Amino acid sequence: MAKAKPKAKRARKRNNLVEPATPRKPATSEEKIARLLGLLLVKDVHNNQDKVRLLRTAGFEVAEVADMLNMTPTRVSDADYKSKQKAAD
Repeated sequence: MAKAKPKAKRARKRNNLVEPATPRKPATSEEKIARLLGLLLVKDVHNNQDKVRLLRTAGFEVAEVADMLNMTPTRVSDADYKSKQKAAD
């Protein structure tokens, strides 16, 4: 009988490793004041889609809104798009 060949070892996937967070530069005083005013603008609004619409209308960029509301930029863009579609109807 012939011997069975040993199985080749598989390379381990490294999906469980997390990339280290990129360090942020400290916010300037003006940026802090702008964020504070933006959060005051939406403090009584309960719906995230409405919060996004208000902040985007106030002039905040997608990344800034995402940072303020602890959302991803993709979700902010999606909420902004949906609120514009709702307003157009």
